[in-house]
Amino acid sequence: MESVIIGIDLGGTNLRIGAVTPDNEMLTPSVIRSSVVAEAPRPIEKICEIIEEYKKENKIENVEAISIGVPSSVENDKETVICTTNICDENGKAVFTHTNLAKDIREHFQIPVYINNDVNNILIYDIVSNHLENQKVIVGIYIGTGVGASVVIDGRPLEGKNGAELDLGHIPYFGGDEVCSCGKKGCCECYASGWRLQQIRQEYYPDTPIQEMFTRHREERPLKEFIKACAHVYAVMATIFNPDTVIVGGGVPEMADFPKEEFENEVNRNTGKDVMSYGFDYLYSQEFVGKGVIGAAVFARMRLYRKK
Repeated sequence: MESVIIGIDLGGTNLRIGAVTPDNEMLTPSVIRSSVVAEAPRPIEKICEIIEEYKKENKIENVEAISIGVPSSVENDKETVICTTNICDENGKAVFTHTNLAKDIREHFQIPVYINNDVNNILIYDIVSNHLENQKVIVGIYIGTGVGASVVIDGRPLEGKNGAELDLGHIPYFGGDEVCSCGKKGCCECYASGWRLQQIRQEYYPDTPIQEMFTRHREERPLKEFIKACAHVYAVMATIFNPDTVIVGGGVPEMADFPKEEFENEVNRNTGKDVMSYGFDYLYSQEFVGKGVIGAAVFARMRLYRKK
């Protein structure tokens, strides 16, 4: 069997794992609840157990590396998780805080192990699957429960001094006074996020399933204001980065009847005029459960190749 990379997408709800070939084909994917890791007495050992079981059940032998995406900023060593606020134990405490997640897994399996922010991995997947590798600047913004962002410039993901860059969901709206789950007030997630959409549903449309919000109510004021709030986030990033392509993704834009034309008009209207004199392309990320797994594997190969 050709060598594979085991990719893992460790989310707040589910952990997805799969073996990924050099052609970016995901073999025998598996999904388990993330709580299995979060509530384990020794979470890193539990991740090792999950990988061992996956390899045994699927007869996976020739593993080149292990690559894990987490819903957290990751230090530039691509080993240390800063704080997984969405993966908490039974007491509500973040499971991984300034934790080198790669070290023990690497020692257990004796192969390279890489850790990356999950949104970075998803953007890498979207770039590869849509053949955008030669573009200069690509901005990916993914509105799901919260807001995640990633930027690739000249083929390399943007990195801050410590790896805590682009925490876009917690950039404040000027004058915003809504209290965010992070403890601050006015974060953009308070106005443009999946949990804000749930608040709108509960307040105005309690009888409408969340999946049908845009189908039934996109012409009404609460949803139009919500779309403007989402567009504001993209307009700010487009103005800053002057991108070739803006990738629009996450559970909210992937919902049925999301008003793409209205959304794009709002983004264009609020983006800086200098940027709009050149324009940029929109690309909508397609729903696919393996994005994070394959993106993790592509990221690992990028790191392996860089070292050779």
